[in-house]
Amino acid sequence: MRNSWKVILCLLHLCPLAAMMKENTGHYAKISDDVSLFYQDFGSGQPLVFIPGWLMSSDVFEAQIAYFSQNYRVIALDPRSQGRSSLTMENNNYTQHGLDLAKFLDYLQLQDVVLIGSGWGCNDLYAYTKLRGTDNLKAAVFIDAPPKATNETEGKWACAKCQDWGSTLIQPLIYNRSSFVKTWVQSLVEKDLSLCELNQLISQSFRTPTYAALEMAIDAVYADYSPESKLLANKKVPILELATEESVKSLKMKPQMGIKLIGSKPLTFWEQPDQFNVVLESFLEELPSK
Repeated sequence: MRNSWKVILCLLHLCPLAAMMKENTGHYAKISDDVSLFYQDFGSGQPLVFIPGWLMSSDVFEAQIAYFSQNYRVIALDPRSQGRSSLTMENNNYTQHGLDLAKFLDYLQLQDVVLIGSGWGCNDLYAYTKLRGTDNLKAAVFIDAPPKATNETEGKWACAKCQDWGSTLIQPLIYNRSSFVKTWVQSLVEKDLSLCELNQLISQSFRTPTYAALEMAIDAVYADYSPESKLLANKKVPILELATEESVKSLKMKPQMGIKLIGSKPLTFWEQPDQFNVVLESFLEELPSK
């Protein structure tokens, strides 16, 4: 039964009508006068809230939704100006994302939640913690994203050095977004993407306007959520922190206590869901019950 989702996913990718139907399976949470957040909600029980990374939508978690919704309530969210959520001219930053997440959890009246962030979607989780603390958190999962994106010291877990961001991210995004996104999306996975897969991921990323993409990227580059990371540890919130082989190799990072290596690329959970799901499921099964 647990492998049946593979057949469903194949049909969704191959059948345009099924893909259109998939677009209509979500819901909207109106968290303010001008912002409604799109989300997918399946299953029942312990709530797991998945937050996608920069420019991605909740669709990247389709395999996790299908798998974990058999035993949990799985909610996958599109942050503002991403996916099918409202586009806003301002406040496209992770502090606002954290506030949006707080309002979203209030809207659904979710308690004792497990928050799962991917990439810079982890900043939503950290920003929420900064705003609301840890009282409503059962656990936190961080997929391949350190609490601080920029670090000048070799061997420290961070995405890049400060001077590298302009040439590798900001300028390419401004001057030739189409070319940048195509290269960037392929870099997120190990295999060569098929045209269908490439278009699927590119179409997700282009739902975010360039001005919003830049605002989020610049905010992420300079953000430092080290205090929130320490708060989670001090409050003894169960944490699963995952890093990819690429992160460790490219940054010459020494394996740190508590950080588990999984896969080689940032979208391992999308590319190799079986491997990722087993790791996450093991973590969830070990969580203390109230």
